[in-house]
Amino acid sequence: MRVQRRLTVIVSLDVAGFTRLVQEDERGTLAALASIRRELLGSTLRARHGHVFKTMGDGVLIEFSNIEDAVCWTVEFQQAMAARKARSSKRPILVRAGIALADVFVEGEDRFGAAVAFVVRLQQAAPPGGIAITHSVRWQLGKALATPFMRVMKTLKDIAEPMEVWIWSPAGVAGEGAEAATKRAVGVVDEEDLPSIVVMPFDNLSGDPAVSALADGAVEEITATLSRIRDFTVIARRSAEAYRAAGRPQDPRVIARTLKVRYLLEGSVRRSGNRVRITAQLIDAASALHLWSGRYDGTVENMFDLQDRIAEGVAGALHPSIRAAEIMLALRKRPDSVAAYDLMMRALPHLWAHRKPENVEAIRLLDEALRLDPNYSRAAALAAWAHAQQVTYNWASDYGAERAAGDRLIKQASEGSQDDATALSALATATMLLFGDIGRAEQFVDQALALDPNHAWSWTRRGFLHVYRGDPAAGRPCFERAIRLSPLDPFSFNCFIGLGLAAFAEGRPEEAAGLTRKALHQKPTATWMFRDLATFLAHAGQIDAAREALARFTASRPGLTVATVADALHYFEPDLLRRYLDGLRRAGLPS
Repeated sequence: MRVQRRLTVIVSLDVAGFTRLVQEDERGTLAALASIRRELLGSTLRARHGHVFKTMGDGVLIEFSNIEDAVCWTVEFQQAMAARKARSSKRPILVRAGIALADVFVEGEDRFGAAVAFVVRLQQAAPPGGIAITHSVRWQLGKALATPFMRVMKTLKDIAEPMEVWIWSPAGVAGEGAEAATKRAVGVVDEEDLPSIVVMPFDNLSGDPAVSALADGAVEEITATLSRIRDFTVIARRSAEAYRAAGRPQDPRVIARTLKVRYLLEGSVRRSGNRVRITAQLIDAASALHLWSGRYDGTVENMFDLQDRIAEGVAGALHPSIRAAEIMLALRKRPDSVAAYDLMMRALPHLWAHRKPENVEAIRLLDEALRLDPNYSRAAALAAWAHAQQVTYNWASDYGAERAAGDRLIKQASEGSQDDATALSALATATMLLFGDIGRAEQFVDQALALDPNHAWSWTRRGFLHVYRGDPAAGRPCFERAIRLSPLDPFSFNCFIGLGLAAFAEGRPEEAAGLTRKALHQKPTATWMFRDLATFLAHAGQIDAAREALARFTASRPGLTVATVADALHYFEPDLLRRYLDGLRRAGLPS
């Protein structure tokens, strides 16, 4: 029997952060949802000729007979939800909405098929409280309805290539500045403003078809791995593959103009007997300068393992290389033309400097970014991290004020950071260092690594979490993986700090001191590391060297006591904290 099909308009609604809302207040959340369904989904839908055909816990699917009714109703619904939020003092319920034309199967009152699943994925691209629509929906809207929607490129789940999506938020209903307000709500910058890269087909220097297959597999893996990193846009492999047939131009600027990218990853493959060598290089298309290069050796028999190793190594190395180039680009811009994104990028080198004046400047820049864009979750998360550094490195005179500022920023960043591994890593750091909340910090780290398994910062934070809770053996491989993934990362020295603390926790203070000295060699300006060195040396019996290290640490921290350090490091497992503080006492720090 032939199943009936219908071209219709479907709206997908889903509550953002539903699991957390239920965990915090199950009864209140369910009662609020019942009230929303009763007040906002009944007569209003009938007036716009819409009806709910499926409910899914915290979400619903609604069918409309035409696009205008669907969009008008959804905008009115989100405006009503925004008004409801303004009237309530409780944690707000925010809903994401997606609207698309859908060719569906019809069975009684149900609608099903691939198009229904697509609308759900589209809805996930909307900001909390906002709406996402497809191009085919927007071009059929009148000007008044269409104007508040802003075009972005989004990669939807199970869809390989980024697609055009149009976003609306309550802040961008109408009037001057609507586009900017919607951009702030969705938390993105224009596609052309993001760092962008294409992985070109690798050259086969041996002419062996088996080698070409290996090279193609490596390109596929690298492209897929880089696509999981949210710091930049990755052009789909098929776009790059066209250059193989057409004859690839030698000038990277030609490719950059055609594909609208800022960076190119090129490579070559050479085979000698059973051995295979693959080289890769990262190029700044504007200047044609090489930013990074790497070489990988293996055999044809272990080609799958080799592909994985190349993808992991290249992704880890490219991530900080591209970030460093973007920082330099932001620093070269005139201050009066810098937007929130550039302010955030300008703050990063100050955050990484690990010096008190630099950290204060990072906070200033991030505060300015948040003034321009209060919904910039990554800037808020990084600012929370900077306030945490004020406490844990004993820079601040008022820990309570720093913790209060950090708490406010963590709350500000949490909702909008759910798909940003870098922001989630920053939130994990701030949550742990400011409040010692290992459970919540671990949730942030796990979510970051689910988004981007090659995120070196997240692996570093996971390592520290293991050490802080008293499991240094579990922390060590996390630090080692972070170093392997991102050897050029500005924070790689922090992994040696973690390895040193793990060695101290396991009773090897001399090894811990050696690892700390290695970190100091990489980052000599980060004098806070002398605190670790002093306590490790004291436990190793090198009292004179410990006193010298402590003097270096306290030189810029007059009046510091063991009690102050204990307050800053309250997140240490109790026995680890006791031994750490005992080392500082032996080195001469007053109680």
